[in-house]
This record gives sequence, structure tokens and C-alpha cells, in this order.
Amino acid sequence: MKVIFLSALIPLTLASMLVADTCREVVRDASGRIVQTIERRKQSGGTVQAVSRDAAGRVIGTATTRPTSGGGSSTVCRDASGRMTGTAQTQTQPQSQTTTAAGSSRTTYRDASGRLAGSADTRTNAGTGSHTQYRDASGRFTGSTATNSKPAGGFTGTSWDAAGRVIGTSTVSGKCQGIAKVPIPVPPPKAKR
Repeated sequence: MKVIFLSALIPLTLASMLVADTCREVVRDASGRIVQTIERRKQSGGTVQAVSRDAAGRVIGTATTRPTSGGGSSTVCRDASGRMTGTAQTQTQPQSQTTTAAGSSRTTYRDASGRLAGSADTRTNAGTGSHTQYRDASGRFTGSTATNSKPAGGFTGTSWDAAGRVIGTSTVSGKCQGIAKVPIPVPPPKAKR
């Protein structure tokens, strides 16, 4: 599974402060090898900060997700040096406004220059999980991810490429309720030139 700027989520503060409020995701490739970990922490006001590390534990990126009006969110992603690498805007549609018992959302990704880089459409089933489809800037389908909630909290996920081949899995544990999780494009979207 390729690691991209949109999978990076925000800086760690003190480890002792993160234990109770951290939602930790472990990302594996198709062979089961760990390729990335992401830790997310919810702050006052609903802002979610996260940090992404590679398999060796090195920080590879951070991101800050802030709530917006209407239940959506806005994410700014940065590389390990702090340079902005892209943004993501998520708009949600509550379950009460959909035709089924599922909520839905759309995330639009842009690169550091503001060019459209891709999108993700997510349908969430109450209490059971979600399914996300990814598209590049031209609208072409590039892959999908399905998640299943775990009774003890957190969830497991599987990602496929456009041909339906499994390209990775993820396991999320910790205090995840109410922590925004911006869909991570797989494979990464390319900015439209």
C-alpha cells in the first residue's frame, strides 16, 4: 500500500496525554507487513490532530482536521518538515436525509497548489462499518476500502485497487469514538495537470 500525504494525521504531544485519548491505526500491505501507523487525538472544540509514522517509527507526516458547519470537516496535511502537502474537505449527509439507514459523505482532496487531486465517497452503516470508493481528479475509479466496527471499539479495514485486488488492511484500536477519520485514498490520487 502506498503511503501518501492524506494518510498523515497530526503531531504527537506528550505521550502521557495521548494514552486515554488516542485512536491508533496500524496499516499493513497485502503481505501483512506493517507499513504505517497513524495516531489520532481529539482536542477541545472537536479538532483532531494526528501523526503518521513509517514502519521504522519515523514521522512521515502530520495533519489537522477541524469540524466545519453542517457536520463536515477540513483537513490540512503536512510532511515531516512541516511543509503543507495538501488539503481535504469532507461534506456529510446525515442518516435522516438518506434513503437508507446509512449516512454518507464526500471528501475532496487538493494538492498544495490547490489543484484537484481526487475524491472519496463514503457510506456509513450505523454501528457496523463503512464503504468508501476513491476516484482520481478525472473521476476514474481508483480503489475502495471497507471497514467493520469491533464490539470493543475501533474497527478493521480492507483496501482494494481498481481491479479488485487486496492491497492492504488496517486495524484501529483505542478511544476512537467521535474522532474524525478522513478517508485515505488508495492508491494515491494524482493532481490533474
